[in-house]
Amino acid sequence: HLSDRDFHRDRYADALGYLEHALGLARRRGNRPGEWACLAETTYPLYMLGRWEDALAAFTEVPEERVLSAVTLSILSSIVEIRIHRGEVDEARRVLSLYSSLETVPDVQDRSSYLASLAAVQRAGGQLAEALATGVEADELARTASSPGNQQSKQALVEAIEAALVLGEHERAGQLLATIDAVKPGLRSPYFDAQLSRFRARLDDSAEAESGFTTAAKRFHELGIPFWHAVTLTEHGEWLAEQGRSGEADLLFDGAWQIFDRLGATPWLERLDGARVKVRV
Repeated sequence: HLSDRDFHRDRYADALGYLEHALGLARRRGNRPGEWACLAETTYPLYMLGRWEDALAAFTEVPEERVLSAVTLSILSSIVEIRIHRGEVDEARRVLSLYSSLETVPDVQDRSSYLASLAAVQRAGGQLAEALATGVEADELARTASSPGNQQSKQALVEAIEAALVLGEHERAGQLLATIDAVKPGLRSPYFDAQLSRFRARLDDSAEAESGFTTAAKRFHELGIPFWHAVTLTEHGEWLAEQGRSGEADLLFDGAWQIFDRLGATPWLERLDGARVKVRV
């Protein structure tokens, strides 16, 4: 419960500490399902903190044929995302398939977890309209069972907004952002605050967009979430390049490259290569 509270507050290092303690207790008691649950839960803070190899190692300790024998839902919002961001979409889809029976279950948390992850896989596979619809459904389900800061909503809503933007459905993206903005600041996840600034910057066609990117990058850095920090640096750099500020763009690209290279986020490294070519033309 303490680690889950810290998930909502985006205190991932603290959550990891509680989970490591719980894992030790489960192992001393010989509680195998409890051990698998703790290992699965650790994958989420490890993913957010940029410790992707550690997250994948923890996943290998959970027998795949037993993922439904314990509370292992965090795998859907961590391992699936890591595989996607590394360009391993087929493997992400395979991990998702381990939970396919949850697609139609009545339990809200189980179903919303599956659907949020499905939205991520759909978007990665180019099924943008499906990703938008699935992400919205998952977020709406998740909010009926928990606060808007739960990890299912964090995954689902971001996937839905990303899909809407690529589809050019800016009005729909704005409506989804409004559901984040409607949550009182004291109750809103800091992660969502940062995403709100990032998405608003992408929707803004004025000079004010720069402050949105800067605010988002600073917040992700403060939260210790390197992947989204690097994503924001990349998008800010692309915006700067469009303004003819190639020198400033290159500096941001360099910062993003270092993070993506450490994470093994190959598609993002390729995107940076393409952005640098455009800057230098």
